[in-house]
Amino acid sequence: MLQNFNCMKVIFLFISLFVAFLPVLEKNTKTSVQQSPLRVGKHNLTLQWISWDVPGTAVVSQKNGKYFIKGNQKSKTSSDSLYIEGELKVVNSRELLFTGKIVTHVASIHSGQPCVKEGEYHFKATGTRKYWRLQEMESCEGNNVVDYVDIYF
Repeated sequence: MLQNFNCMKVIFLFISLFVAFLPVLEKNTKTSVQQSPLRVGKHNLTLQWISWDVPGTAVVSQKNGKYFIKGNQKSKTSSDSLYIEGELKVVNSRELLFTGKIVTHVASIHSGQPCVKEGEYHFKATGTRKYWRLQEMESCEGNNVVDYVDIYF
């Protein structure tokens, strides 16, 4: 009878510990299956010189655990355009690291020549914004002219 009592104490202790640690186990499970803040698929893409109202499209794809983006925005009334292609790395839900090529072409800026940026750039979503904005935004024009290149969630 004493053995049964001790066995029941061990079982009770085990169940108590399991129930006590259940919230920790659930939290870790939820964290490990959280999705990336960057979603695969189509995203709106804008350059303020072209339009915020008529966005272009960028497609985010994933291959071998890496994210890639390719897209453009073209003006309906001029030859102005935006092109982006490269790899994206998620720094956190509000910041992306981009390695690749961004080309902006705006007739009234940089003597109408394309502005080509190649290399590593940062996109951040600040405040309550629902898009990541290019942080290295100075245009090839210089003189405090900036290009707001935005990738929408």
